[in-house]
Amino acid sequence: MFTLFIDTHGENIVVALCSQDDLFVKEQKSEFSHAVYLAPMIRDILKTNGVTFKDIKDIVAVNGPGSFTGLRIGLSEAKTIAYSLDIPIYLVSTLDAYLVSDGSLDAVSILCDNKGYYVKECIHGKMGSEVYLNDISDYNNKHVVLEKLDVRKVILYALKSERVNPHLVRANYVKNIEVLK
Repeated sequence: MFTLFIDTHGENIVVALCSQDDLFVKEQKSEFSHAVYLAPMIRDILKTNGVTFKDIKDIVAVNGPGSFTGLRIGLSEAKTIAYSLDIPIYLVSTLDAYLVSDGSLDAVSILCDNKGYYVKECIHGKMGSEVYLNDISDYNNKHVVLEKLDVRKVILYALKSERVNPHLVRANYVKNIEVLK
């Protein structure tokens, strides 16, 4: 049985299949074409590795912060598959994913948008709260993690969290559209 991993928060799409023994990862640069690439990537990774949808036991999806359209596409696909197969879906924030991938007990994950920064700190192995700041000078002397994923670590971390009803999956967009403000 496999966990399907979907990350569409940024320019790259990452799709993976993970079991206890195997990890298959497919990555595609896709600045503005997530809708074009995501479904075929999922189909291809399943077919290439002899896995069917019936072999998927759960889904882990990155829910942001990230691109409005990218997250919407990735989470819609994850929700549809989870609902159709009646399997659990687990969410992981982009900031948590980067912190977990780095593995440092004391580190900070920072994502910027055009007006400020999303920040999450890990202190002595415990995740802090996500905050939005205009100034990150307080973190100048901290270990800032790279925007790099260790997919297996992220999946294992996410599977320890509470499963989410597919109907209640929500994205954490980088910026709210004006209507929501």
